[in-house]
Amino acid sequence: MGRLFFSVLLSSLLFSCTSQDIKIDTKQSQSHYKLGLEFAQLSLFKNALEEFDLAIKFNPEDAKIYRKKGILLFGIKNYEEAKNNFQKTIALDAKDVQAHINLGMVHYTLGNKTEALKNWEHAIGLNPDDNDSKALNNIGNIYKANNDLPKAIEYYQKAITYEPTNSNYLNNLGDSYRLKGDLDKAKETLLRSLEVDTNGMLTHFNLGVLYRTEGKFNKAIDSFQKSLKINPFYTEAYYQLATTHLKTNNKESAKQSLKKGLQAEPNNLRFQELYNKVLAS
Repeated sequence: MGRLFFSVLLSSLLFSCTSQDIKIDTKQSQSHYKLGLEFAQLSLFKNALEEFDLAIKFNPEDAKIYRKKGILLFGIKNYEEAKNNFQKTIALDAKDVQAHINLGMVHYTLGNKTEALKNWEHAIGLNPDDNDSKALNNIGNIYKANNDLPKAIEYYQKAITYEPTNSNYLNNLGDSYRLKGDLDKAKETLLRSLEVDTNGMLTHFNLGVLYRTEGKFNKAIDSFQKSLKINPFYTEAYYQLATTHLKTNNKESAKQSLKKGLQAEPNNLRFQELYNKVLAS
């Protein structure tokens, strides 16, 4: 019994010494941090995480390391660990705007839109002089998903004041105008987005939906085809293309579009039902 107690005591003392030997070394920490960034750029994620952990070991008070680690964890879909690292960042630096935005993205991805909205609204209020466009755009996305289009438009417009040539923000704004029924503003904004980025897949798609709403079916078909040329795996474009072909009584083209969509998603019941309906007509 005495020998067991001595072994436990010795182990405890050794652990205590080891813990005390870990001293703050900012130079070592930065070296591991930079190496972690390099590994991350090479998609060597396991190595990158190991280096970030070493960087934290040598300087556990450096908030940015936890944030970078959190971004990497988010990228590999380890959302809970990503959340923990963003929360640690905020605990060390409550004014880290990007950490609040990133934490909001985790909540949004996990389906907790209420918490995401809180994070992003808090991020906006931290520093009025900062470029808050990402947070503003994200808030717009939540309002758009909730069908609160006036609010969505308000936040997209605010995001665009920071980045007037951001094609993604312009696309989101344009599509919100379309959903609200303001087709002229929608078209003008979506075309502005394409001036910035001619390969905006979603913008071509949204423009196709707008043209179809206006009854301009040939223009709609052209836009859907352009979106599929950029990303042939965006299956919703095949469906919209097929339904637009049906508007022009072109059943053969509709059938071909649906077949391509089913090749990408063989178990898509929506595609199968419409394909069978076209075959039977």
